[in-house]
Amino acid sequence: MGGAFAAGATGAEALLQNPAGLGRFEPQNPSEVALGYDSLIEGAYKGSASYARSVGVNAALGAGLVYASQSPQAAYTAQGDSSGSFAPFDAAFGVGAAVRAGAFSFGGGFKAIRSSLGERSGTTVAVDLGFVGRHVADLGEGPLDVGAVVSNLGPPLKVGSAADPLPMRARAGGVWHASERSDAALDIVFPVDQDPYAAFGFEERFPAAMVGSSKAWSALLRAGYDQNRARDVDGFAGASFGVGLDTPALRLDFAFLPLGALGSSTRVALAFRF
Repeated sequence: MGGAFAAGATGAEALLQNPAGLGRFEPQNPSEVALGYDSLIEGAYKGSASYARSVGVNAALGAGLVYASQSPQAAYTAQGDSSGSFAPFDAAFGVGAAVRAGAFSFGGGFKAIRSSLGERSGTTVAVDLGFVGRHVADLGEGPLDVGAVVSNLGPPLKVGSAADPLPMRARAGGVWHASERSDAALDIVFPVDQDPYAAFGFEERFPAAMVGSSKAWSALLRAGYDQNRARDVDGFAGASFGVGLDTPALRLDFAFLPLGALGSSTRVALAFRF
């Protein structure tokens, strides 16, 4: 859905998006384990794993790991001589929690971040803070959810002699539940090192009853647009298209993201409920 998740973060992946979304895990909901894989450009990739469950009446906990790397790169000495190869990587492990207070959920996450580039590596920590408000208003016949999150609040990451600030950003947005089957989401994002941009998306659900089945599953179609992904890229970029299958026991999602002259990216996520 174009990466518009400030108000719509749900499932175990909420820890990686807006930790306040963990508040959607209520006592009657099953626990969830979610696995994700992104095939990026030029041999780069990203994987994630997350877990979430309700705790008590008005709280939920989560834990997650994100790992990004790419195919081996050629290494050279200061004199320009070949010295083999290396595979750079970035990884973050985090834990988080959310509490509900009426229609609002408030969440936070803490994560340790490690980056490696050849023989050099560095570690830092960061926090994410967010909230989600459900059904704060009505737009026509549909309720509106709102949310906001500030991500990557922490000291710079130092690798070798170079120190770079974390990609801190603030995000605010809403999800309009236009009908029982249709959602529309819009986020405005404020990166610390770029101009603000918008991301929006749409989701349409097709319950099994539409094809005469009595089973509790739904098929989903999604589309979205992320203005940031289209910046300084030639060709068709910024859009995303996805399909999903949602059942009481598992959830499967697939997305395709064209990146103009750079190629394309695909995303797959699989979640188990128990």
